[in-house]
Formats: sequence, C-alpha cells, structure tokens
Amino acid sequence: MNVEKLEQIQLEYQWYLQHEKRLTYETCQLYKTISEQFITYVMNNSEKLYLRNNWTLNDLSGRIVQIFLENNSKKRNWQDATYSSYEKSLRSFFRFLNTGSLIDKNPLQNYKFRDLLNNNEFIKKNDASPDKINSLINSPCSGDPLDLRDRILLELAYSTVWKTSQLARIQEVNLNENDLLEIKIYSEIKEVPHLGINKDRLEQYKNHLPKLDERESFWLNNHNKQINLNQLRIIIRKQLKPIGLDLKKLREIATQQFQNNGADIRSVQKLRNLKKIHRFQSLIDSDYEKLKRKFSESHSRNR
Repeated sequence: MNVEKLEQIQLEYQWYLQHEKRLTYETCQLYKTISEQFITYVMNNSEKLYLRNNWTLNDLSGRIVQIFLENNSKKRNWQDATYSSYEKSLRSFFRFLNTGSLIDKNPLQNYKFRDLLNNNEFIKKNDASPDKINSLINSPCSGDPLDLRDRILLELAYSTVWKTSQLARIQEVNLNENDLLEIKIYSEIKEVPHLGINKDRLEQYKNHLPKLDERESFWLNNHNKQINLNQLRIIIRKQLKPIGLDLKKLREIATQQFQNNGADIRSVQKLRNLKKIHRFQSLIDSDYEKLKRKFSESHSRNR
C-alpha cells in the first residue's frame, strides 16, 4: 500500500471529521489516531491477514477490523467503552472511504462485532455515587453569576440526562405549571421531564442574563459572550472530579433514578437514545432479564 497516499487520505479524513461532521478537535484527533493505528497494524501483519503484497483499501474486510479490535482488546485489557470507541471510529473511517469513492463498498456497513460483555463499568448496588452527586447538587451555591451558571449546568446534565452537545444549544429554560422543564432551542420549545431543578437558583441566574432576544445561548461567560461546547464539558468535569465521577457515570445514575421513579422501558430508551438492550445493564437494582423480556415483548416485530 502506498504510504504517501495513505498520509493524504488521513489528512482528508481529518478535514472530513472537522468540517463535514463538525466533531470537536479532540474527537477528530482520537478518530484519526485510531485509523492510523489500524492501518499500521494491517501493514505490519499483512501476511498473517492473508493480504496480497500490493493490497489496497478495497482488500480490507470486516473480519480484519475485528481481528485488530480483538487483538488490542486482549493485549490491553480494554473495557467496553474503549472497545466501543475504537469500533465507532473505524466505522466512521470506512464510511468516509466509501463516501469519497476510495473503496467500492463499505465492509462494515452491516458487519456485527461482539456484544459488550463487561459489567465492571456499570454502577453497583453498594456504589455511593448517587449520594455523592445529590449532595453536590444540593450543596449551597454563591450568588456569583458564573457559580450559578456552573451549578445549573450540572443540574440540567443530571436531571435531564441530556448530552453536553444538547445542553450547549439551550437558549432558555423555564419551569411550567406542570413542573416540566420548557427548554427553548432555536425556534423549538421542548417540554422535558426531569429529576428536579432548584427553581430559585435558576431564576437567580436568569436575572443576570441579557434578554432572550439579545443573546444566542443560555451559557455565557463574564463578558456575556457565548461559551463553546468544550468549555461546557470542562465546567462539568471540574465539578464532578472531586467526587470521583465523570459525565458518563452521571448519566448512568440519572437513568437509574428515572427508572426507579417509574419510567417505562421505552421512555428510558428514548431518554438515553439507547439502541441496544445491553445498555440497560447500567440500571441499578433492575432485573436485567425481566427488562430484556419486556423489551422483546413490546418490540414491534413481536406484535
């Protein structure tokens, strides 16, 4: 395989991620690095993979990608999240190759990899994390606009189970008479169920904001300028780090709380945008097999 051609393809792939997919700089670098690792692995092991000497990108198959993933997973003892990130990255890479007519067809389009089996990433019964996050959210907060902003951002991340990319698009937040959050995103207003919001804190923060028609975002810095997605992620991380949590685990805790409050399985699935049933293993005190049966019974194919 021509090395110079591969280098040019990698540069085009990075441009595609940044400007067409509009991924963050960090994600672009991660995806590019993973694709480079994969190509390097193939070049170093082409004979073992039964590739011809002058192999091309068209010779790469789903089975070769699976061998790469399984080999690294065993050597480095990957957890599910790492395996999933690598798989997602390589699917993106082959999608790019196919879209750009660099390969005839995408070998991963319908290729199924192994199910994620490790349970050690999920919350255990004796995990004190739910208590830690509740103590943090309910702890006193100063009246400084930035402190209020940071705490409300954390509250919304927890109480809505929204991703940071969704939170970043918020322009206005209100609590309506039905105790639902009314969240304005561009011209759309969504009614959102939630786990609880400190209304006084929310109103106090909004008093510091310019009028709605004078701002683009709900999240502003001390110069009333919109802060970007990466800055929002940093704000959440800084608040969670002292109690040993990250955003992923925060969302797992919130999902469990919604389920404990009576949310049915379809609501939880929609809430988290979960496409695979194994992700429901993250729920605490839930009978996974019972959920699995319930999911199967309610699926449209079984009606």
